Amino acid sequence: MQRQDPEFIQILNIIRRGQRLVIQSKKDGVDTSLAEELINEARYALKIGKREEAIDYAKKSIMQVIRSKREIDKIILSEEGALEKLTKEELRHKCKEMQIESLGLKSELVERIRTKLQEKDIPSEQEEVTRTIEDDIPQDEEVKIKEAPAVEDQAEVEVIKLPEEKTVTPDPVQASTNNVWDAAKTAKELIPGLSYVIEEKRPEKLFHIYKALLDLDMTGLIVSRTNPKILTRSYGLGDGGSVWLTGKEVKGEMTTVLPILEFMMSLYEDYIEKNDHGIILLDGLEYLLTNNKFNSVLRFIRQLVDNISQTECILMVALSPDALDSTEVTLLEKDLLPLNYIE
Repeated sequence: MQRQDPEFIQILNIIRRGQRLVIQSKKDGVDTSLAEELINEARYALKIGKREEAIDYAKKSIMQVIRSKREIDKIILSEEGALEKLTKEELRHKCKEMQIESLGLKSELVERIRTKLQEKDIPSEQEEVTRTIEDDIPQDEEVKIKEAPAVEDQAEVEVIKLPEEKTVTPDPVQASTNNVWDAAKTAKELIPGLSYVIEEKRPEKLFHIYKALLDLDMTGLIVSRTNPKILTRSYGLGDGGSVWLTGKEVKGEMTTVLPILEFMMSLYEDYIEKNDHGIILLDGLEYLLTNNKFNSVLRFIRQLVDNISQTECILMVALSPDALDSTEVTLLEKDLLPLNYIE
């Protein structure tokens, strides 16, 4: 499969959009269990080459999230005084979600939303799904997308679940919520040619996944703020493929790299040229941001993602979301598939 062909990238963007909606909705308290299963199936369908089915499952996942969010909004916002407590900016955002006029006084916005909450299925869920998907599709590209059938009720949604005897590939984004987390299982779910951002307070599961990939006979390159000797001692990683990201001059045989983006890109490109099926790990994004402007780091990440997409390599980037503002995290998640292990 050509990972970089336009249709594959467009379908992947739809799945990414659905995945981000699921993650955000779960943080907002929405029941996303069914939406998670649907988006898992979308990812699995794309992985095995069933593109139309991947689109169908992704759209149904988005529809399920939209439906659940609407139900919660209707309950919460219908409470007496709930709308009045929102800021004007929050009211404008709600108006845009409901596709109603967002210009006006606060009292006018409140009244419009209250009226809309009393109406049924306006805009329709299918229209909102289409609008949500189109947010991630370049306007200058003609894209033919098979429309997912409308889902009328919960019972019909359940019909699309796979039979129990079939193996369903679970989403590594939710792996940390299981009672037993399996790094080897997560490693096998990663798709060569794609780039991931592993979101956790401290990079722990990141290195366990990396070690599991090494156990699958893959080679790897780590660029990390952690001394390679510590990585070897803590995770059983060989220090031969580890580079210390530091501004400190180090004597001896240890390989180091300065937090200079051009130097790091040269290091990565040299590795990719010699290893078409390897693992590239970057742990030190926050450190790079203290030495470079965010836009420069974002361009660096995007160039690296583009390079990876033309190979069978896997890129994993460590990120503690608390270290960045929400806008910066969102921009990174547009290019990197998020695996969320924040507790």
